[in-house]
Amino acid sequence: MAVTPDWSVLGDLRCELGECPVWDEPSARLHLVDIHARRLWTLDPATGAASAATCGRAVTALVPRADGGWLGVSGRDIGTLDPGDGAFQPLLCLPGPPELALNDAVCGRDGNLYVGSIDRTRAERAALYRVEGDLNHRILAGRVGASNGVDTSPDGRLLYHADSFADTVTAYGQHGRPVYAVRVAHPDGIAVDADGGVWVASWGSGTLFRYTPDLAPDRALCVPAPLVTNVSFGGPGYRWMFVTTARSDGAELSGAVLTADVGVAGLPPARFAVQR
Repeated sequence: MAVTPDWSVLGDLRCELGECPVWDEPSARLHLVDIHARRLWTLDPATGAASAATCGRAVTALVPRADGGWLGVSGRDIGTLDPGDGAFQPLLCLPGPPELALNDAVCGRDGNLYVGSIDRTRAERAALYRVEGDLNHRILAGRVGASNGVDTSPDGRLLYHADSFADTVTAYGQHGRPVYAVRVAHPDGIAVDADGGVWVASWGSGTLFRYTPDLAPDRALCVPAPLVTNVSFGGPGYRWMFVTTARSDGAELSGAVLTADVGVAGLPPARFAVQR
């Protein structure tokens, strides 16, 4: 049975499609994107104050860089992103049919960047990619419908990946071999906690699910907004869970950013080292 934590609503921010919350420890701020509004938000959890930069193109994911900057994902491009003015400069364009676009991304704890694409024609032509620091890349998994949440285990040996169209979360081991899988209704964002637990946002259900490292069901949390998009950890000791949501009719807190202490800690986000 799902339980309801003591959620706090962070300020007055209401996103059209909030996504990819990433904690920045030096500034003690949460960064996230509103994909449909083309905005990059910086949020102070202590006060709820939020500031935004408007991007010239829709950005679907944020990844911190080892040099202190940021990478963004937009269209089929991965590039540098300035959180001050929203300027995006492509570094790498991944190939694919014009109907395909990249979506969620993360720097794994093995140092590689993982990013997947969506095939909105539902022809399963999308893919999950691994991008190395020199920007060489290869496909880890093909025949993907809608690549969404992606994260790695604390030791970097397992890669967890959500396919929203297939209603499946899969764990990949060495050489990209699937080792575990679980059915989840409309899985969206993913975050792995310090104990290896896999948190999955379930779009449309108002629920976050936690699974053990081998993807056995563990617990569920109710979220006061139906369109749960993503989840991450931050704050002191990485004990605050942050949840992004999207706008929906009739839900007062839809589009809000929520936070709670759920009894487990997360991990600092890994930072991608671009070698060029």
